[in-house]
Amino acid sequence: MRIEPVTRLDLGSIQTLVFAGGGNRCWWQAGAVTHWQERGWTLPPTLIGTSAGAAVATACLSRRVPMALNGCIGLFDTTPRIFDWRGLARLKLSFAHQRVYPAWLSSFIDDAGFDGLRQAPNRLRVAFTRPARLLGLGGSLAAGTLAYMVDRYLAKRLHPRLPRWLGLHYEFVDLQQCDDLAAAKNLLVSAAAAPPFLSAQRIDGRHAIDGGYADNAPIPEQSLSEKISTLVLLTRHYPKLPTLFRFNDRHYWQPSQRIPVSTWDCTARATVRDAFSLGQQDALNLRMRIALP
Repeated sequence: MRIEPVTRLDLGSIQTLVFAGGGNRCWWQAGAVTHWQERGWTLPPTLIGTSAGAAVATACLSRRVPMALNGCIGLFDTTPRIFDWRGLARLKLSFAHQRVYPAWLSSFIDDAGFDGLRQAPNRLRVAFTRPARLLGLGGSLAAGTLAYMVDRYLAKRLHPRLPRWLGLHYEFVDLQQCDDLAAAKNLLVSAAAAPPFLSAQRIDGRHAIDGGYADNAPIPEQSLSEKISTLVLLTRHYPKLPTLFRFNDRHYWQPSQRIPVSTWDCTARATVRDAFSLGQQDALNLRMRIALP
């Protein structure tokens, strides 16, 4: 389908906001959305997110982005290395993300915050990937990684098809439907579970892994009117595409440049503030093309 540049977007018409995954790159989304919120924009009724994008969407919905950013930086500053080589002696891979990611979620999501989320008029649909039944967990991880490489570097699709052809599929669970805070955190960790960095989790007794294995920006089936009122916040920079464009009737917004942060770094070297600042600057630069309600 054809990519159509968009010259102006009315944020008041957006009913669904999609937060693509992307690890630390998702701080760009946080910077952009915070910029709009500070100028009076109210988040749309439906939010969709996967991987770190789901966590950033949670922070935006609870108006706790500063708390989340400070929590992230504090944890990174006390993490000297990504991989603990001492675990090799026990034939065990030990990545810092296993500790850091759940701790980061706890830095801005507590019982009071979760209660506020459950009472909010907006709903957040969190996407995760189910492994293919015939491939199992290990085979699905290998197939999903291969499919990701093929789609990104060869097919260059915004929404890959190969993972689903191989049997991987994504599911959505509303964060507000979780029974308690522990279940909500498990859902968010599951949506970002990319072994070996972060182990696969279980939801309803079955394995759940990072939503990006099936699609970096999962979106459920939509009617035409729902597509027209959807805005997808990408975290990858596509040099050949416009900053703001329409594809398959949906609106997409991408960073103005490659986001200046490592996707997986969780040490003091990670430049998450730079990613956040780029999001704010991009939102500022787009102000003449964005209509705030």
